[in-house]
Amino acid sequence: MIIPILLVFIILSIVIAFAIGGNDETFATIYGAKTLTMKEVLILATIFAIMGAFFLGQAVSETVGKNILYIKITIPIVITILVSTAIWLIVASYFELPISTTHATIGAIIGIGLFLGGGEGVNWAVMVEMALWWVLSPIIGFVVTYCTYKIIHKYIINKLDGFQDFERIERIFAYVLLGSICLTAFARAGNDCSNAVGIVVGVGDVDINLLLFITGLSLASGIVILGRGVIKNLSKITELHPSTAFSAEIPTAIILIGTIRGIPLSGSHMLVASLVGLAKARNAPIKKGLWKIILIWLLTFPMAGVLAIILYGPVSLFF
Repeated sequence: MIIPILLVFIILSIVIAFAIGGNDETFATIYGAKTLTMKEVLILATIFAIMGAFFLGQAVSETVGKNILYIKITIPIVITILVSTAIWLIVASYFELPISTTHATIGAIIGIGLFLGGGEGVNWAVMVEMALWWVLSPIIGFVVTYCTYKIIHKYIINKLDGFQDFERIERIFAYVLLGSICLTAFARAGNDCSNAVGIVVGVGDVDINLLLFITGLSLASGIVILGRGVIKNLSKITELHPSTAFSAEIPTAIILIGTIRGIPLSGSHMLVASLVGLAKARNAPIKKGLWKIILIWLLTFPMAGVLAIILYGPVSLFF
């Protein structure tokens, strides 16, 4: 690959990874439960973003880059997809709304595939498998969180004797919550990095380990510089304590499974659905403005596709 073009790919991947990090809400529950300060959240998020991208990112990146399109992946296609994804991510992060970076990237890929190859330009078998996971993820998040909260409340919280017992149990849950979120952050970094480098991997002739390491650094930078807004916003969806926050984190184990299997998943959809399930289980109020989050979810896939189609013409003129 020509060196200047490779540099363009890397720069765009860095921008996207930075935007993904800025939209990462993984630590929202532990921050909302007041278990960690924002400074502690950002330190841990940085560590696990770099580790997750480097050690877990290859499988999902190859799925995104090599298995979705049946058309030949050219330089204009790669740049169009990267730019489209970056634009939509930056718009969402500006409004502090958690979106699915996976949907943004896949939406752009599908838009280009349909535009250039028609119905035969897309590997629909792979898309159907992804879509099934996308539909199941929020459902699993809601149901598992709802049931987990009910079980914890019935068999643990309701049997406590006094405030001291409650504090002791909440301290235990705080440590368990911390461990589960660190695991989730590790898995999500491995899954989300595919949205920054996956399509570049599809071109071939690039050092994927170098790309993954750079992506991890960029994810971490995005979290530190922009991410606190989204973390604070999502942490206010419903009132949280360590035990209730842990209930919302249980379903995110599916992200680790998906990452290992090479399936790009939406951690944002999973977590928001989990927090809604938690609020319903507790009969607690849900923060106003949830409809904005859902609306931008629905818009992400088609808007990324339309952006890719619009941008492909101008991009192809320059590359």
